Amino acid sequence: MKIKETDSKIKVSGAKFNTGDRPKELSPFLNYVNMSLIIGLPASGKSSLIKSLLNGTKQNNLYNDVFHSVYYISPSGTMDLNLPDDKMISLADEPLEQILETIIENESDEGDEDEHHHALIILDDAVNYINTNKNAMNTFRKMVMNGRHILGKYSSLMTMLVSQKIKAIPLAIRSQANSIYFFNSTRQEKEVLRDEFLPLDKQEANELYDYVFDRPHNFLFVNLSMPKNTRNFKNFNQLTLENID
Repeated sequence: MKIKETDSKIKVSGAKFNTGDRPKELSPFLNYVNMSLIIGLPASGKSSLIKSLLNGTKQNNLYNDVFHSVYYISPSGTMDLNLPDDKMISLADEPLEQILETIIENESDEGDEDEHHHALIILDDAVNYINTNKNAMNTFRKMVMNGRHILGKYSSLMTMLVSQKIKAIPLAIRSQANSIYFFNSTRQEKEVLRDEFLPLDKQEANELYDYVFDRPHNFLFVNLSMPKNTRNFKNFNQLTLENID
């Protein structure tokens, strides 16, 4: 196939969003709007990762002091995250769609031109609540598809959806993710990860998996907002992939 291109001299520039200014405190390889997935089987290390993301490590502050409000929603709400009691929400108390609508209402229009407002919702072990309730699904989809705008002109929302399996999350939802934290899992789960999040063929993906998962509790972090040869991380160590198409 031969392709001929004629230069029109028309240049296209990127859109400027009011919430597009990157927080100064944020590590350059992390996103702060839309949705991230945290995927891992029981005892894989998901809880430790969430704590590290919120509270930082000795080497990096990660997300601490980036979000003005952080909500943790789960069936039990028992994880110790040093959050205020009203931000630790149990799904046993009220329907998920009501919880999300209340958060959106409370966090809307909190930012201004001088100080943008960033909120985070961590939804842990709650995929079944989304899958089995049409109202919850509709509210959640609206939220993750409009994270940059749903809270107002100078506010943004990020969601972290925690699940044991990628396949448990509806395709319409997981296709909105701009990053994923993936702990070692089954062959089927790795195939989904490769197909949907990695620009690699089967052999390249297997080489990456062998390199990352050489120890228990390691995770592969993929930031889809970055160039394809530098978007993969072993834990938080950036990997540069050479000779990929």
